[in-house]
Amino acid sequence: MPETRRDDSGETLKLLAHVAPLFALSYAVLWFANLDLSHAIPRDGTTLVVGRDFLNFWMAARASWAADPQRFYDLATYQAEVARMVGPGYLGQVWSYPPSIMLVAAPFAGLPYLPALALWTVLGPLVLFLSVRTWIADRQLQIALLLSPAAVFCVISGQFAFLATAVILNVLRLRQSRPWLAGALLGLLTLKPQLGLFFPVMLIAARDWRVIGGAIASAAGIVVATAMLWGVEPWLAYWTLGMPTQSRVLSDPQVLGGPFMPTVFMNLRSAGVATSVAGWAQAAAALVAVAMIAWRFRSRPSAADWSANALFLAAGVFGTPYLMSYDTLPLTAAALLALPTGRTGRLLVLATYFLTLLQLVCGGLHLPGPALIPLALALYLAKQAASSTWVDQRN
Repeated sequence: MPETRRDDSGETLKLLAHVAPLFALSYAVLWFANLDLSHAIPRDGTTLVVGRDFLNFWMAARASWAADPQRFYDLATYQAEVARMVGPGYLGQVWSYPPSIMLVAAPFAGLPYLPALALWTVLGPLVLFLSVRTWIADRQLQIALLLSPAAVFCVISGQFAFLATAVILNVLRLRQSRPWLAGALLGLLTLKPQLGLFFPVMLIAARDWRVIGGAIASAAGIVVATAMLWGVEPWLAYWTLGMPTQSRVLSDPQVLGGPFMPTVFMNLRSAGVATSVAGWAQAAAALVAVAMIAWRFRSRPSAADWSANALFLAAGVFGTPYLMSYDTLPLTAAALLALPTGRTGRLLVLATYFLTLLQLVCGGLHLPGPALIPLALALYLAKQAASSTWVDQRN
């Protein structure tokens, strides 16, 4: 059954549907104006190659057809290979995806970088649109989602947040009606584990055992398929070399992406707070996230309850230490679907919608704060749910 919008929240959605194309167009003009075409692969205004993170994906595609793909988990080896492709002195690239990423990347190996990037750029938004258009009928919502700041930064970064969003939204939508399919989709998030970190908490609280079973089977199948194609060595290298690289990213926010992560840990680290203090603050946030998700889903809310789903995704954002701003695209979608009727709720949805942009500005100035937006949204939705439960009990 397609999702429809309530009349009293229509104005907010209408506003976003008009603002989103203007934002996307303005950012596109600014981005093209700052392109450096003097390199074999053009550079954007930050001196990174166009597509940025897609370079890692493309390198994984090439590695999938080469001998010893596990060698790329060695940082010096990988950066030397990147330099061979884009020129010497190129910084900011680490290859720390799980080896299973090669299952998805391999078909792109036969294309040069720019055609591969063009195909990827079209594929992501198309998959998201096709996967939700049958049950999100509101054209304004579709426009607001596909041209949201999170979506725009996903395109600029060459990331697969579009595909991850399609997976996450359909897991949430299908977890009760088609649990085995939902679980099979959820297993795909092992390609980017931080996006599925809090799903076990939600599924256990909701007692969605078949979804859990499907996810375990899917994840195991992905691991086995990867090992059969490339051996166990890439998995061993991932654990011994890839994971420590990720730890380095967390300990030093200037290494990669600190200003672009709307997480409690990275907000504090970018502001100069000691790693230990930021770590304890993130641990406390994670515990709050677990408690909120467990409390909200122990009553087994309907899969169509997007207020509950938005709370889950908001808790996942502030509870996770490593999450890029474009990875908030699933939360953007859920917040739009759950658009509350109250003024405070709508303001929080607007703040969530522009979270990626706010993080870019605050991160550049080393100011903390954007990480509090998903926390505030989750608390607001929890308060709404508690009030509704109290009224139901009285009646």
